[in-house]
Formats: sequence, structure tokens, C-alpha cells
Amino acid sequence: MPASLEMVKIALQAYGNGDCEIALALADPLIRWDERASRADGELIWGQENVERAMRRYLDSWEEYRFELEDIAEVGPGRVVGICRERGRDDHGVPVDRRFGGLLVVEGGEVTSSCTYRTPKGAVRAARELGAVRFASPDRAA
Repeated sequence: MPASLEMVKIALQAYGNGDCEIALALADPLIRWDERASRADGELIWGQENVERAMRRYLDSWEEYRFELEDIAEVGPGRVVGICRERGRDDHGVPVDRRFGGLLVVEGGEVTSSCTYRTPKGAVRAARELGAVRFASPDRAA
């Protein structure tokens, strides 16, 4: 298994277990976290500290939460797509069973970007379109 695939698998499993620190220990300090394509209330966030706050806020908002990594594949060099499922009860007690795609980019041995999409196909399409593009953070020149 390629190192980037193994790294993303570990990070996603840690996130699913609520271990945000472990998930982010594998990330670039200026990680890009983008959930706008998967959730109406999704945000674009930069940096480990900000991402950890966002992760905790999201995970703590559920009455009951389970995260499952159904499948994972490298779609291009350093571009890993995970098919993810969330189940549980939201903060209003409403049952949720949501399947979505995640695209994580690994560069220089660190996760530099994590984006979620409404469907796994959306994540695969984004991975193929990404090519060699590097996201430029507000703190880093493109």
C-alpha cells in the first residue's frame, strides 16, 4: 500500500474515533480543510489549530455519531479518495445516514488538503481535475 494511502487511512480512522490530534499530527501546519461542497454549513478553514476547533465543534454537535471509512483509493500521485459514511443522531435527535466522498492530498509526507464532496463520484472527479495544482493558503505564496 502506498505511504500516502496508509497515511490517509490512519488519519480518517483517527478522525472517526474522535482523535483529532492524531488525525492532524499527519497534516501540514497550514492544512486546507474544505467542507463547502458537501454541507450547506461547510466552511473553508486553514491551519491545524483552526481545523482542530472545527473538527471538535462538528463532532460535538452530534447526539450520537459513528464514522466509517468504507473504501479508500489513490486516484493520482498523492490524491487519495475515501468513501465515508456518517451515522447517528444530529443535535436535534434526527437520524442521519450520510455517505460522502473525501479527497485528501498528501505532499511531502503530510496531508496538505482535505475536502469533502456530497458523493464519492464528486471526490473522484475533483481528484482527477486537481492534477498537480497546489492550493495556496493565505499564509503561503502559490
